[in-house]
Amino acid sequence: GKGLSPKKGDVVTVHCTGYGKNNDLSQKFWSTKDPGQKPFSFTIGMGQVIPAWDIGVMTMKIGERSKVTASPSYAYGSKGFPAWGIMPNSTLLFDIELLSSSGKVRASHILVKHEESRRLASWKDPNGVEIKKRTVADADKILEGFLATIKASSDKKATFAEIASKHSDCGSAKNGGDLGTFGPGEMQKAFEDGTYAIEVGEISSIIHSGSGSHIIMRTG
Repeated sequence: GKGLSPKKGDVVTVHCTGYGKNNDLSQKFWSTKDPGQKPFSFTIGMGQVIPAWDIGVMTMKIGERSKVTASPSYAYGSKGFPAWGIMPNSTLLFDIELLSSSGKVRASHILVKHEESRRLASWKDPNGVEIKKRTVADADKILEGFLATIKASSDKKATFAEIASKHSDCGSAKNGGDLGTFGPGEMQKAFEDGTYAIEVGEISSIIHSGSGSHIIMRTG
């Protein structure tokens, strides 16, 4: 899987198949992949689902698939769930795939605008004189140079912030490129996908969005 594990209060969406019908762990009692079913969403850590789901899914990352064994006290206990063929005091097995999580992330970036950027101006170049001359390839080449400098540094975070403050075409340059926290749907999709695809402390390869060419450092 990728990214951070969900934390209490995040809304997660999973595919799940449950086994243990009539106390037989080879027998399925329910699946989100059954006809008429769909992926299941819930707020994690809030008791909306059985404890095994809350605990198990909180250890997973997006795209990960895990098998979670639930003893009775972490499943349906002494009452069972007769409608699904789950007997009292049953141990169950769940095959769970974490599809998405609404958890927020934090990132800094360095933006280099070019002639195809949706807004042909920046704090560095208010009239877009240089931006309008710069091709996508030119922007990427500039970022490749920045990446090489950052990777060679003993303090990558400080070097990233220093380059962002001097050279990024985004207003976040005044904060060393820091964009603060954001969640799904709050950034352009290419940028969001690029951020969620890397671990905290990692730096992305070059990402292209409507704003221009970016490199991203995941910070939270």
